[in-house]
Amino acid sequence: MPATPAAFLVPHGALSPARRGEGLALTGEEGRHAAKVARIGPGERVLLTDPAGAQAVAEVVAAAKESLELRLLEDPVPAVPRRPALVLVQALATGGRDEQAVEAATELGADVLVPWIARRSVSVWRGEKLRKGRAKWEATVRAAVKQSRRPSVPVVEEAVDTAVLVRRTREWAEQGSMVLVLHEQESAALVDLAAPLRALQGREGAAVVLVVGPEGGIAEEEIAALREAGARSVLLGPEVLRSSTAGPAAIAAISALIGRWG
Repeated sequence: MPATPAAFLVPHGALSPARRGEGLALTGEEGRHAAKVARIGPGERVLLTDPAGAQAVAEVVAAAKESLELRLLEDPVPAVPRRPALVLVQALATGGRDEQAVEAATELGADVLVPWIARRSVSVWRGEKLRKGRAKWEATVRAAVKQSRRPSVPVVEEAVDTAVLVRRTREWAEQGSMVLVLHEQESAALVDLAAPLRALQGREGAAVVLVVGPEGGIAEEEIAALREAGARSVLLGPEVLRSSTAGPAAIAAISALIGRWG
């Protein structure tokens, strides 16, 4: 069985005009990693993905010190939009737990990631940390996309505080999306929403938004405000999960419920 080709990201739109047999250069950070670190050489194959989701397998024609010259072995395959979109609102957490959540959520199919500065977040982004924190999440996403070989790169949005999240929740609800706040003390189970979740299948513009709180939990006033804005609080399962695992676990459950994995 041939080895699975290594995956690399190309700039937005790089694959859209390309066709089978055409040449393409892998340069920049990705080219440097491919040539210098992975030591990929002529004759080997690589999987190329652009942020819009197009993918194509290419063969290495020549390798320089920090770049590869490639030839496409197939026409790029455009990504098929998956509806509803899956949005993870992840509260900032200490010890890199929020980045663990972002990594796993990306591998499991999240389409949008929103950093949330919750009231009880111990880790808080302010000033320069806002830029650096988002950049770190984006780097985590890119690595997870390549590892999982998924055909799109999730969007990492700007960090929001609770006031902005409440406003966004109201907008999502008005657009017909479903906003679910994971809460360990709720009696209504996520699996009980299978029918309304499936009803969102194929609906343009619809999303399932998962809100995960920090290590100390979501403050009662935050839950109340989110519910008032149109969110539902749900119980994921009998175990109390860490902030790093709750979101990815919910994404996996929802993917099975709505047929993403069918």
